[in-house]
Amino acid sequence: MNSEEYENLKNLIRKHDYNYYVQDDPDIPDSEYDNLFQQLLKFEKNHPKLISQDSPSQRVGIIPESSFASFTHKKQMLSLANVFSPDELNDFFIRVKKRIVDIEKFDILCEPKMDGAAVSLIYENGILVKGITRGDGSIGEDVTSNIKTIKSIPQKLLPSSTINIPRYLEVRGEVYISKKDFDYLNTNAMKNSEKVFANPRNAAAGSLRQLDPAITAKRPLSFITHGFGECEGFDVESLSDFFEKISQLGMPTNNLNKLVDNMSSCLEYYESILKTREKIPFDIDGVVYKINDFKLQERIGFISRSPRWAIAHKFPAEEALTIIESINFQIGRTGVLTPVARLKPVKVGGVIVSNCTLHNIDELIRLDPRVGDQVIIRRAGDVIPQIVKVNILERKKNSLKVTIPSSCPSCGSDVIQENASDWGVYDNKKQAKVKTFGSKIEANYFIESDLERFELKEIINKAAFIKCSSDFTCPEILKGSLIHFVSRKAFDIEGLGQEIITTLVKLGFIKDQSDIFKLLNHKDELEQLDGFGKKSINNLLASIQESRSVDLSRLIYSLGIPEVGEATSRNLANAYLNFEKVQNASFKDLVELDDIGSKVAANIINYFQDSHTTSLLSKLLPELSVNKIKLLSRKETPLKGFLIVLTGKLAKYSRDELKENLINLGAKVSSSVSKKTTIVIAGENAGSKLKKANDLGINIIDEDNYTNFLNDPSKYI
Repeated sequence: MNSEEYENLKNLIRKHDYNYYVQDDPDIPDSEYDNLFQQLLKFEKNHPKLISQDSPSQRVGIIPESSFASFTHKKQMLSLANVFSPDELNDFFIRVKKRIVDIEKFDILCEPKMDGAAVSLIYENGILVKGITRGDGSIGEDVTSNIKTIKSIPQKLLPSSTINIPRYLEVRGEVYISKKDFDYLNTNAMKNSEKVFANPRNAAAGSLRQLDPAITAKRPLSFITHGFGECEGFDVESLSDFFEKISQLGMPTNNLNKLVDNMSSCLEYYESILKTREKIPFDIDGVVYKINDFKLQERIGFISRSPRWAIAHKFPAEEALTIIESINFQIGRTGVLTPVARLKPVKVGGVIVSNCTLHNIDELIRLDPRVGDQVIIRRAGDVIPQIVKVNILERKKNSLKVTIPSSCPSCGSDVIQENASDWGVYDNKKQAKVKTFGSKIEANYFIESDLERFELKEIINKAAFIKCSSDFTCPEILKGSLIHFVSRKAFDIEGLGQEIITTLVKLGFIKDQSDIFKLLNHKDELEQLDGFGKKSINNLLASIQESRSVDLSRLIYSLGIPEVGEATSRNLANAYLNFEKVQNASFKDLVELDDIGSKVAANIINYFQDSHTTSLLSKLLPELSVNKIKLLSRKETPLKGFLIVLTGKLAKYSRDELKENLINLGAKVSSSVSKKTTIVIAGENAGSKLKKANDLGINIIDEDNYTNFLNDPSKYI
């Protein structure tokens, strides 16, 4: 065999790979394919200098990676905005037509929305040179060695008599595992006592990030093209044109794609895919509509990380039937007991669900679930499992109602029934919080800054939730409070995870938050414990020492005051400037602050007047150095006096990022639109807040105008 015959043999094997792995239509028997592959291996063994990286024999690298290098995408890998109803889809097409007012008819490419791992494949002169994960859309990870193990991805584009091989081409698509292959993968894993994956998407993403490509090669990964990025030397005018040509070059495309020309046809496509969803060999969570013509795409444009010319139409949450095996109560860090149903494991929305929250007592009473009941489970938004219906007709005759505990299952203390809906303003002066201890009723109310007590003779609404009355002496409440205290947005202490905190509490080294800063006294004892090496202990103690210097807002947030989150903590810090003033704030002064209503104000006062809090702070504060808040000049706070509301799905920034940025520049950020609102920053799929802002004539900007707004805020008032 000479070098020309070697090239022909490689091309022949690539063609058979395409027929087998992409077309699912092999044209030769396995034995004949094996014979061709053996010829290839024999030639390469005798002529190692001729072996090329695009050879079918080179799919699996020999040396595992130590880590993955980062890679900056030439063109951002965009995400898609979502719609969930025909009305929302109609709004999308209205927005599209506003940008192409002179064109009435245009083609729309419909395709199933793959639920896999997005990647970008870079070909230079037809040779696969890079395989990159999506990452954050701008920077991904170089997983080329793993990408090459996927047999449906050609290492060299197939030659074509009618299509020129592009000089540079980024093919974007989805790496996935089919339903059949996923079941086979997990069955083998169970037999060999290996890791069992929750769903095909997780399995695909995890397989791509294996440092050893030999492991990836054992996973049944496949690939489907759904678009492209940078391109040089490839003459295409539309998506349908691109898919047709790229398919001829050996790239796998989706045979369920369809070209339509109106919204009604889009909805027909959606319904047809939804009805046949279970028969489709891979997981999907909706369909995608894309304007087909590239010139029209350019006119319609983009919004930060998503195109204006494409939208994902998500499927409703999937439902499944299962059995309740038990119902018990979990205790959170605030002491609330949440009823949780333990289920016979069932697959819902691609994930195995075995637990399901029942939220609160009202929900428990409404649904009346019982052990042994047959229930319908739904993953709301494909994320949170919930019981939507109890099948009463299938209920066993001897079933028993769930008994609401009168004592805490963790510490045995009495349970308090609290009603969230009993908060309100009485006689325009009194702010009341109702607590029920069996038949005894207790309530707090505030007149200006004074805390008094009175007895309510009637409670209008049922108790919404129940709490342990022991507060922070309950082990579960203490553990939850400590985990919150060391979390990233609070003291951010590395090395104090949930398991370590549980161990330290159990050993008596930590009884409250102040004890964290005294762990240095137990250094020798800690080093003797299993799993606590000298290096890890030193790192932990260093992290604790570093955290002693803390911003006032982080300190407030770390205390876990009910309904006092990161933004409210920052508002309190900026308003009072030091911790002592926050402790002594009056109800009247608190409710005058932005983003603090009467209920939150009452929570703050209740917290600081609690004897446990007083004891804790007397031990905690001496361990800390609370950083002074820098008073900013008018120049440094150009948004002072602005009341800003964020609404809709933000793409360029996270909501927390944007809120923090605005507050640092002097703005006040509110959660609701009113006549006092200065600006509304609206993302995709903004709802009632955007409508109210329009009705009130408030200026609205999108993320694309955010920088312009910061440069000259006066233009937007």
